[in-house]
Amino acid sequence: MCKVFSETFRTGPAAPPAAVRPCSRVLRGVRGALFPKAPPGDPTEGYCRWDCTRAPKQRGFPGALLLWMVVLCALAATWGCRPAPKDDVELTWAVNQHETRSDAVTQFERENPGIHVRIRPISDPRQLFLQSLFGDAPDVITFFQADFFQNFAVNGLLRPLDSKDYEPWPFYAGLKDYCFRRKDGALMALPQVAYPYVLYFNPDWVSREKAATVHTWEDLGLLAGSVDPGRNSAGKKVFGLDIQSDAIWFLTWYLQRGGRLFREDGEKPALDRRKAVATLEAMQQWRSVPGLVPEPGDRLNLPSKGSSQGVLGSLFLQGRAVFYWSGSWKIYDFVHQNRVRWGVLPLPAGPANDLTILGCNSFGVCSRSAHPKEAERFVRYLSGLKGQERHARHSIFMPANPACPVPGEYSVLKDQIGRARTLEYGSGFNEARMKHAVEQMLEAHRLGFVGAEASIDRLMRVLSQESTGPRP
Repeated sequence: MCKVFSETFRTGPAAPPAAVRPCSRVLRGVRGALFPKAPPGDPTEGYCRWDCTRAPKQRGFPGALLLWMVVLCALAATWGCRPAPKDDVELTWAVNQHETRSDAVTQFERENPGIHVRIRPISDPRQLFLQSLFGDAPDVITFFQADFFQNFAVNGLLRPLDSKDYEPWPFYAGLKDYCFRRKDGALMALPQVAYPYVLYFNPDWVSREKAATVHTWEDLGLLAGSVDPGRNSAGKKVFGLDIQSDAIWFLTWYLQRGGRLFREDGEKPALDRRKAVATLEAMQQWRSVPGLVPEPGDRLNLPSKGSSQGVLGSLFLQGRAVFYWSGSWKIYDFVHQNRVRWGVLPLPAGPANDLTILGCNSFGVCSRSAHPKEAERFVRYLSGLKGQERHARHSIFMPANPACPVPGEYSVLKDQIGRARTLEYGSGFNEARMKHAVEQMLEAHRLGFVGAEASIDRLMRVLSQESTGPRP
């Protein structure tokens, strides 16, 4: 067409042969303009095969530029560069990046035409809290810690949900701290998955039959101490038990001795000095057994890749631990690797009970959402039985609803979730500072700088303060 204009302005339109027929379709016209060749002997040879002016073809730079502009505009329309229909709704979902998240979005959008969900990755929960507090809030928020959820709930950043729709409570009882605001019991979020801490074992080092005999920590200590794997195939030392963190170790053993961090109402600390000291002394006793528990220096220079908190950095997945005490979310990574064989057991029981610490993912609707009805529909989809069943297809076998089926080999997880509980937090305490105080106390005791009694006294002084720092 560009050459047509060039020739027309120079000499005027030329009459085409009668054999040339106008092209009524835009696509055919564009194709004819781009590929104007005619077969040898064709009476239209030398003429533009366009349905406008039919002038003899000649080269012309301005015309070529105009032609490409027309083509690009047509392609832009074809490739969907037009704005979305005005009636469509776009939600932003603050969540971690994972293939299960994009799958949930795809399925929800398929079932809810006109609602689009854009993922907004969470890099720092506190930063997200401040952004939401000062106006840059997503529509739907994912909570990974109970205190993270409670901060949003107590500061009016979440819309209440109708609790009558969830009576009786269809989820595990231990997940309520991730869903109900403490001060008034208002339902502010709904759970999708529950993460108890469990015990993994390597069947290459200990048989499944022997592993199944572990019911208490004494059983585990005796069995792990009796196994002498020496070194793995790479010549590295193998330990009896790898543990995710000293904080989880201390808090679990303390709870299993019947201890509490705070009173039931969460207003005052309730640390039992005798039980806390006994916990530290028992930890030190296990550390004194050669080869039973690794030190931090034994984990140096491990690979840190992995989709769940650097799971490949664990000694267990390097074939360097017989047992591994960690969260059930690691199962996703274990299923998708072939480095080691593995099995899962419930966490052993302590002197007073068999509690384990429970994590969760729950979802709430931000009070500043421009589309609260659509956001709540998305939250109900994620936490609904159908959404949980779909989530379980990705090897996430810890649904928050006991009615959601899981493969038989993972039924131990459902039993463990039923006995688990979330960490206690005081409503007037800053959880970050409290966690830091616990970690400092444990590190000083591990290094031998402070004895068990002095370490607990330090921790009690922190918890006994009127406040360890105001909440935001």
